[in-house]
Amino acid sequence: MAERIIDGTQFNSENIMYTAPKVNPQGGKSVNILSKSTKTTLTLSTPLMLTWGASDFKKEGEEVGNGKYELALQFPGEEYQSADTNAFLKNLRDFETKIKNDALIYSKEWFGKVHKSSEIIQELFTPLLKYPKDKSTGDYDYTKQPTIRIKLPQWDGVWKSEIYDEDSNKLYPSSENPIATPLDYLKKGSNIACLIQFAGLWFVNGKFSASWKLVQAVVQKPKAQLQGQCHIRLKPQDKEKLKTQTVKDDELECEPVPVQVSSIVCDSDDEVEEEDEEEEVVEPPVPVPVPVPVTVPVPVPVEEPKVVKKRVVKKKVDA
Repeated sequence: MAERIIDGTQFNSENIMYTAPKVNPQGGKSVNILSKSTKTTLTLSTPLMLTWGASDFKKEGEEVGNGKYELALQFPGEEYQSADTNAFLKNLRDFETKIKNDALIYSKEWFGKVHKSSEIIQELFTPLLKYPKDKSTGDYDYTKQPTIRIKLPQWDGVWKSEIYDEDSNKLYPSSENPIATPLDYLKKGSNIACLIQFAGLWFVNGKFSASWKLVQAVVQKPKAQLQGQCHIRLKPQDKEKLKTQTVKDDELECEPVPVQVSSIVCDSDDEVEEEDEEEEVVEPPVPVPVPVPVTVPVPVPVEEPKVVKKRVVKKKVDA
């Protein structure tokens, strides 16, 4: 694999070749670009660049995208430019120019018709380098630095790009975090170095475009998080105690007591206030029953005569 990779800062666009056009079921065509030296699909390594993160296309007014994700790499402004980023940008510009010039040469094979004007080719081509538009005129502002968009391939719901940290440790895919995706590591505002592979020239409805796909990326090692990993370091004797300790039945019987206490502690503030209100409701009737017991015992002695009557009627008289 290493011998197939071309340093993007040293890439020579004259050292490429095209495959024969392939017709797809929809009627469009595709052409691949190979390296003349390796006879394999053109694969470049990029310098370290700022990324705007990965995102999918969303139509205006819609919250859900189309699920086809791309990674945007930003070429730096004058203040942050380096020899590597400048060389990479120049080589990509030369690469675009090479494609458009060759589109004139192979227009019959690629478009099905002959084009003789470079202006027409310019109108038909969707560039690899994306420039911002001037808000007042709506035209592309070529005085600003462009971005390049890299596709994140997925097949059958499986991401095909690999993500590593600066120490070459694999972050994705990883058995330690099976639910992670490349999107978790390609964060907006971070620096990233990529291995990109040419994904083809595409011809649809008389127009054509070119695209790259992400093979690998190197990002900053994520900061450690408390959740998802144990950060408690037991002493050897404590670890051994946990391994050998047995729980007795009488110890289990004591568990309900602390559970009741903990449930009171865990009550929310609202619940505590409700309990206070209940106590206040109980307190007012306390003074009320004080005079009431004076009347309540009155009917009690009334029952005494009944008891006396029973004693008056005695069976001794019959004797």
